[in-house]
Amino acid sequence: MSTSSPLSSDAAPILSDSLKALGITTDTLLFGLNYAFTKTEPKGMLKRFKKNQSAIDIDLACVLYDDNCNISDMVWFKQLRDKTESIRHQGDSLNGKDRGEQALYEGPLDQEQIRLYLSKIPAHINQIGLLVSSYHGEPLSKVKAGEVHLSDDEGNRAFMVNLKQLPHDCHCIWAASLQREVDDWHMTLQNLPLAASDLQNAAQEVAHELARALPVPLAVRT
Repeated sequence: MSTSSPLSSDAAPILSDSLKALGITTDTLLFGLNYAFTKTEPKGMLKRFKKNQSAIDIDLACVLYDDNCNISDMVWFKQLRDKTESIRHQGDSLNGKDRGEQALYEGPLDQEQIRLYLSKIPAHINQIGLLVSSYHGEPLSKVKAGEVHLSDDEGNRAFMVNLKQLPHDCHCIWAASLQREVDDWHMTLQNLPLAASDLQNAAQEVAHELARALPVPLAVRT
């Protein structure tokens, strides 16, 4: 277990380095979510359509992109594993308290967790996007307390994002990205609010942002 302090989003708003440089020592990553149960009360006409909604529901997603930033696969609550089973979702929490006492906010287990087995990820995958979304559309910062984090399976953390410190109107974020290197993966903490209202559209929005960063071929430069 690492004794170093986790790197939080407020302490280091810009973070971009190789996993090895960030203290990650194994090729198994854990993208985890923990948050306190937070009741909600729909207002006005929304009560008719959201009568079964009683708590904030936060979801994780891991999106795999090829060299051209096209979506190759996506792991989220509707698809718990990618085609090669190199990315595995451990199960969906609907309210932050339905996964047992060990997975409560201050418990030892993540309420939601996606495991990334880096050595098994197909060679054509060049980028991985780590996304966080509020299923019912409430701002992520409305939770009583909460965080998302990335670590290896020995407890060494690459980053931690405090959900309470996100913008008040932010309901979906591109938390971080991983880019393949020759002998490692390079992680960039993004913390970028997304306009998308669901994870599938958020994945497309990230694809657009990644494509904007691609080098322009010499033949089309002016």
